[in-house]
Amino acid sequence: MIGESVGNDSQRKWSDYSFVNAPSAGSNFIRQYVERFNTVSYFNEYAGLLSYFFVLGQYLAPYIRIPIHGSHIDCRTHVYWIQESRTGKSVAWDFTAKLLRALEINAESFTAGSDAKLIGTVEKIPIIGENGKPTGEHDVEVIPGLLNGYKTLLFDEASVLLNDQKAYFSDKILYLQQAMAPLGSETNVLVKHLVSGSVHTPSGVSLWMTTFPPKDIMSHVLEKGFFQRVFLFQNSVSIETRQTTSEHRMSGAYVPVPDKIWSYDDLAASIRQTGDIIRGRILKAAEMSEEDYAKLNDVEKERLAIKHRYDVFQVSANFYPALLNAVDDYYALVRQVRNENIRETAMSFLPNVENYTLIFTNLIAATMGSTKLTSDHVMMATEIIFDNLNNLFMWLEDKESYREAKKTEGNLKKWKVAWKKSHKMVNNRVNREVVRKSQITDVYAKQTGINVRTARRKIDDMIKSGVVKTVKDGRLVFVYFEV
Repeated sequence: MIGESVGNDSQRKWSDYSFVNAPSAGSNFIRQYVERFNTVSYFNEYAGLLSYFFVLGQYLAPYIRIPIHGSHIDCRTHVYWIQESRTGKSVAWDFTAKLLRALEINAESFTAGSDAKLIGTVEKIPIIGENGKPTGEHDVEVIPGLLNGYKTLLFDEASVLLNDQKAYFSDKILYLQQAMAPLGSETNVLVKHLVSGSVHTPSGVSLWMTTFPPKDIMSHVLEKGFFQRVFLFQNSVSIETRQTTSEHRMSGAYVPVPDKIWSYDDLAASIRQTGDIIRGRILKAAEMSEEDYAKLNDVEKERLAIKHRYDVFQVSANFYPALLNAVDDYYALVRQVRNENIRETAMSFLPNVENYTLIFTNLIAATMGSTKLTSDHVMMATEIIFDNLNNLFMWLEDKESYREAKKTEGNLKKWKVAWKKSHKMVNNRVNREVVRKSQITDVYAKQTGINVRTARRKIDDMIKSGVVKTVKDGRLVFVYFEV
C-alpha cells in the first residue's frame, strides 16, 4: 500500500514516482516532459506532472469516458495551484499553453468579463428586406462563450473567484462547477435564459487556475464546495528554495536549452500519437473510418464516446484490488487529521480524489501505450495523488491552527478589557488575582453588545481551551487568565 511505503515522508521527489522511473518509453517521455517544463518553471516538477495530465486529459477528452456503475466521468484535469507570487506559476502556463497550441488546442485566459463572455449570449440580427431596409423582424444568433466546446481556460489570479461580496463572482463559480461536470451529462450544459432567447453551452473546457495564498483561503476551503471539484495543489516555497531558484535562473543567462531535451514539437508529436491510438480504438469498435468520424457533429461524437466507453481499455484482474488499496490509503490519511473541522472537510475531498485516481490511471495507461488498466497504473496514479493529499491535509491543519490561535488571541484581548473593568480580589488557594465569573461575563456582554447567554458560552469555550482557569469559593465561581 502507498501509505505504508511512504509513511509520513512528504519529501518524495518527482523522480521517485514509478510513473517517471519505470523502464518504458512512456516513462522516458514523461521525464522529457518535466525536463522541458523545468527549463521555464524552475523546481516546480510536481506542477510539471500536473501540466502533463492537464494537456493529455484535454487532448483525450473527446474519446475517454470512464464508466462507474450507471454513470461516468471524463478524463479532464482541472488544476487549482496555490503558491507564493513570483515562483514560476505564470511561466508554467506559458509552457503549457505553447504545447497546447502545438496540439491545435485553443488556450484562452480570463481575468474579467461578463457572463456573456463565459457562457455566450444571444444577439438579434435585423432582417433586411429586398428594398435594403430593415423589415422590423430579427434572426437570432447565438454567440458562443469561452466555456463552450473543447479548449483550455486560464485564471491567472484565481483568487478573484473567491470574492463573495459580489454575486458576479458567485455566478462565475457556479458556471465553472457546471463546466467541470462530466462530459455528456445534463449538468455539464450551462443554460442562461435571456429575453431574446436561451443559451445552451456544453463545456469541454479544462481549467488551469493559479493564485498566491489568499489570507482568507481557509474559509473558502472549509465552507465552500468549489475546491472539492478541482485538483487542489498547494505548495510553499521557502526562502532557501527561492535563493536556489534565483541562482539557477541567473546562471542560465545566455545558456541555450541542451539538445538532449525534447522540443515542444517533439512533445506534441508524442501526445498526438497517443491520441491517435486512443481514437483508433473507438473507431475500430464502431467500425468507422477517420473520414466518417470527422463528419460527425459534437453531439454524435459524444454519443459515440459514451457508447464505446468500455472499448478504450480492458481491465486486468488486479485493477480493483489496487483501487481498493488506494481508497484505504486515502482514508488512512483522513483518520490522521486531528482537527474535527479539517477532518470533515478532508472527507469531502475524497470523492474527487477517487475520480482523479481513475483519471490519472487512464492517462498513465494511455501514456504507456497499454490496452489494459492494471494495478501498476493504479499505483502510479495513487503515489502522485497520495503525496499531494498528505501535503494538503497538513497545510489545512497548519492554517486552521493558526486561524484558531489568532481567533483565541483576539477573544483574549476582549476578555482582558473586561477583566480590567471587573472587581478583582486575591484567592489564597491559587495565590492569584481573580474575578467572579458572573461579573466578568456581564461586563464582556455589555462591552461587546452581545447577550449574557452568548458571553457565558464564549467564556466556557475559553475555559475548555485552558486559557481561562476557574476556582471555586463555596458556591461562587471565580476566573483568572493563564496567559
